[in-house]
Amino acid sequence: MNKNLLITGMTVLFLCTVSAVKAQNVDVNVGGSVAKPYKINAAAIAAMKKVEVTVKDHDGKDHHYSGVSLYEIITKAEAVPGNMLKGKTMAKYVLITAADNYQVVLAIPEFDPAFTDKVAVLADKEDGEALAANLGPYRLIVPGDKKPARSVMRVTSIEVLDARKP
Repeated sequence: MNKNLLITGMTVLFLCTVSAVKAQNVDVNVGGSVAKPYKINAAAIAAMKKVEVTVKDHDGKDHHYSGVSLYEIITKAEAVPGNMLKGKTMAKYVLITAADNYQVVLAIPEFDPAFTDKVAVLADKEDGEALAANLGPYRLIVPGDKKPARSVMRVTSIEVLDARKP
């Protein structure tokens, strides 16, 4: 009996570990109304400029997140011609989708450095460690929000859309 219990326990532990590793190997699709759609993965994150923010999370405690700015992500995809948000391009927004299909919207001026000092971050680290499997591998962090409802866990896609188009 003890031997069977031990084998069962080790099997469960192994499957949980494999599941966590697979969860950390997810690509984030960047697309929508962009000139150059691409995928974000660990290599892409490593090649981009790092940013850091501290926010109060669901647990009520301050946590330090690091990753890349959402603005840099959409700039690389050429979401806004010449990176000049004005006129008709002011109607563009970003739809962030999580693995469980939870979605949030951010208007581009909310994180465009020409309009604000706030930096929305696609984080891959929390308090200096890789995000836990239930949070990542990538999580959107929106500093300045009173509630962390737009801090999307397990981000799978970033779509730039135009509110003027049906």
